[in-house]
Amino acid sequence: MAFDAGMLACVIHEIKTAALGARIEKISQPEKDEIVLQMRSFEGGRRLLIHAGSNNPRIGFTTLQKENPLTAPMLCMLLRKHLSGGKLSDIRQEGFERVVRLEFETRDEMGFACRRYLVAEIMGKYSNMMFTDEAGKILAVLRPVDFSTSSMRQVLPGMTYELPPAQDKVDPLSVTQADFYAAYEAAPGERPAHKWLLSTYQGISAAVAREMVYLVM
Repeated sequence: MAFDAGMLACVIHEIKTAALGARIEKISQPEKDEIVLQMRSFEGGRRLLIHAGSNNPRIGFTTLQKENPLTAPMLCMLLRKHLSGGKLSDIRQEGFERVVRLEFETRDEMGFACRRYLVAEIMGKYSNMMFTDEAGKILAVLRPVDFSTSSMRQVLPGMTYELPPAQDKVDPLSVTQADFYAAYEAAPGERPAHKWLLSTYQGISAAVAREMVYLVM
């Protein structure tokens, strides 16, 4: 099943239920585009996988054990420095987008309590991970994006993190049933219903749109 915004919302609910308040025991980066957080809570140990590669990007618990490289990548070492021993204090979805923000209670270099954030954008070939401070300043990024890569949006250490540009689509969680029916009645009749859903509402994958239409037809 496609990992769209609806699927992400369900996964976030599962993580909140099972691992909110968990301590970070170990951080690894077995692949260049994925981070694994070994956590422990009252529910026991959990391994949270964040995969931000172009092939099947996702976030969720895993039991799969992978061999780690002999030398940890830079992002992994920075996460270990800042998050080891910290606590997962919150996890939330940004709007109805495929963007998840994990909040950690930890301590800075001077030993003072602070918060750090790991942002994962689960967006197909544009997937990425950013590690930021309380002010939103990017401390590290899995896949830097400069002007040579994109003229619309740059993602680099030292910059302030900003969400991806908003699409000209409606948040499906913000509309009433009456609004939905009114919009559908006003839609061009020759256009397939699943394509209308895709072009009108954000966070819905093509597979889910087709399934929705199939279930109501």
